[in-house]
Amino acid sequence: MTTASTRIAGQMRERIVMGTWKPGCRLPKRQVLIRELDASAAVVQEAVDQLVVEGFVEVGARRLGTRVAPHPPHLSRYRLVFPFGPRDWGQFWHALEAAAVQRTTPERQFSCFYGLEGHRDIAEYRAVVDEVRAHSLAGLIFASSANELAGTPLLEVPGIPRAAIALEHALPGIPKVTMDLEHFLRQAVEILIAKGRKKIAILCASRAAQQADLFSAALGAHGLRACTRWVQFASMQNPTASRNAMELLFHAGQAELPDGLIIADDNLLSGATTGLVRSGIGVPQALEVVALTNFPNVLPTAVPVTRLGFDIPRLLDLLTERIEQLTHGDSPPEHTLLPCITESQFRRQDA
Repeated sequence: MTTASTRIAGQMRERIVMGTWKPGCRLPKRQVLIRELDASAAVVQEAVDQLVVEGFVEVGARRLGTRVAPHPPHLSRYRLVFPFGPRDWGQFWHALEAAAVQRTTPERQFSCFYGLEGHRDIAEYRAVVDEVRAHSLAGLIFASSANELAGTPLLEVPGIPRAAIALEHALPGIPKVTMDLEHFLRQAVEILIAKGRKKIAILCASRAAQQADLFSAALGAHGLRACTRWVQFASMQNPTASRNAMELLFHAGQAELPDGLIIADDNLLSGATTGLVRSGIGVPQALEVVALTNFPNVLPTAVPVTRLGFDIPRLLDLLTERIEQLTHGDSPPEHTLLPCITESQFRRQDA
């Protein structure tokens, strides 16, 4: 595009974004545009062609003319921003990416930017920056606290609604949604107690210290105490660690064994349940297991488990709703906790 056509495209785009030209409405006739924008016919045509490529404008048959798209990008396109690529993801981000595919409609179109380990000298990053500066997005959704993007246009350019999956203190001024781990652990303990289990162990990975404290509090609410050696931690990147931890924890030679187990990270499921099989403990006869699940991402396990976790499509819906509230001039809550649900609750609401 020439400098002149870029400028004219910008003026036309601004009229669409500001609502002067509304979705579905016909653009003024070319002679009117030429006069109003003080541009030649060729320049106006180049500008229209560019807006067609960007999705702001549709060209129909002659009687229909050139119209604003029914779902222009600034009202329908959302960028889901990850800090790095899928190769190093845990199960939660895989479930979130899948939810973006599942939830994509003409009215809400999700695409992913994978962060590329913080690099800013690559075409993918520059493309997202261009979208932000051109206001070609309905909003940005950060899959993390976006520390690697501090000082960049993705966080600093005004006028683009943003939301994030982050803790309450992160990203001041941006609405955030966080999975309610306290609720998960309370519910997990209550499920095990309802099954007659009172000697409860836990296996954690991310945010392990916080989970251990919340686990202790959840037990304390029922007059139970967390046995120190029954609070285990393992690396989500190394399935051997969770397998070995469970094989050791449930070794038959010990004087006392837990009768309930919470696996508080689905990245540990495969290794942990394999370790339970190798330990020889009977599940669910001697041991009941509650496993965190990022629904609908139900992973296979080597032993029966009760699944309790978070509705990830609902999480994405909440984040999108926060952005739409900002778009409409409302003031959404700055922090929302997403409660956990059981597998049966998820199946019922998904039916």
